[in-house]
Amino acid sequence: MMGTRASSQERIGFFMPDGVNMVEIKFEQYSNLIVIPITINNFLTLKFILDTGAESAILTEKVFGDILGLTYVRDIQIQGPGLIDSLQAFVATGIRMSMPGGIQGKGLNMLVLKEDYLELNKNLGEEIYGIIGYEVFNRFVINIDYDERILRIYRPESFKPRKWDTAIPMTVYNTKPFINMQITQDGKKDTVKLMVDSGASHALLLDVDNTDDLKRPEKVILTRLGHGLGGEIPGHLGRMNTCLIGDFSFEDVLVSIPISGAYIKAIKRGSRHGTLGGDLLSRFDVTFDYPNETLYLRKGRTFNDAFEANMSGMIIAAEGKKLDSLVVSDVNEDTPATEVDIRRGDVILKINGLNLQNSSVSEINAMLRKKDGLKIRLVIWRDGRKMKKTFRLKRMI
Repeated sequence: MMGTRASSQERIGFFMPDGVNMVEIKFEQYSNLIVIPITINNFLTLKFILDTGAESAILTEKVFGDILGLTYVRDIQIQGPGLIDSLQAFVATGIRMSMPGGIQGKGLNMLVLKEDYLELNKNLGEEIYGIIGYEVFNRFVINIDYDERILRIYRPESFKPRKWDTAIPMTVYNTKPFINMQITQDGKKDTVKLMVDSGASHALLLDVDNTDDLKRPEKVILTRLGHGLGGEIPGHLGRMNTCLIGDFSFEDVLVSIPISGAYIKAIKRGSRHGTLGGDLLSRFDVTFDYPNETLYLRKGRTFNDAFEANMSGMIIAAEGKKLDSLVVSDVNEDTPATEVDIRRGDVILKINGLNLQNSSVSEINAMLRKKDGLKIRLVIWRDGRKMKKTFRLKRMI
């Protein structure tokens, strides 16, 4: 008994309860991102994004580290997507984490950001305070059922792929998973190596300057591609003719092309080409098998859905202590929003009858991608007075 107790105490990393081979966890989904509850040091439960692109667990709000009484062994500079070169974070060690179903993690490291550079709450409209990735994917085989919003977490030795799954070779390099994809544009083909990034909302992000034959699509729009550790990621949005993963083919896929220097330099340690994100992943039932370096794919219900971008020109975010105020955080030029004088800083009281009391940021963003020509009725608050604005969505790309 003493030997068993000693070996248990020496365990480092995540592990399943004895005798359990698979655990199911319901997850929430916002803007194609997977969100699960994580309990830290048996005391505080927070929502974390499950992110294959995350090398270490990250806590975005230092106040929670203070509440937990974490001891920081050092501070470091980290790089992330966005225009800011590096950011400060503190390293905490010996952390305990737990997930639903009795999955426990011991002796873990965590980065605690000095400031909330990611602004997950604001951009997703939900109280999400962390990111977790490699620590979980490295220990288990993880199936993501996007249709039912269920994670199935397997012991690697007990996992058997389903006969209807398609196996895609995957390389795990520098803690991140990579696959090859063939892309056709204007009659030219190129095979690109992409990081599979469950923590990104986009379909594809490409550094076309580093592809052999592919060039930037002729038709693009300038927009904010997202928000990373280094702040806003500016770039262009266009479409690629055909994208092929194994035998799975997609047409007119939206591709994000960041401006030079705006995306994470570290990604190029494994791939010079870019990433495959949630807008494409969520069209599958996906299984990540890191131990055997294989990605298993099966068509999901949304496989054949068209890839659509925001057709309004408004970038919206949640603000306020309770994240109950919807604000225009940016407006792209020459869009339906600018035509009716929507401005940065406008508070949206209602948008087609919706607000953050009866809907979510993700649901409202989905409406803004829904249908070319859809009529949008806004009630906004600006400079102490209420205004009404009306425009129609326009498919700009």
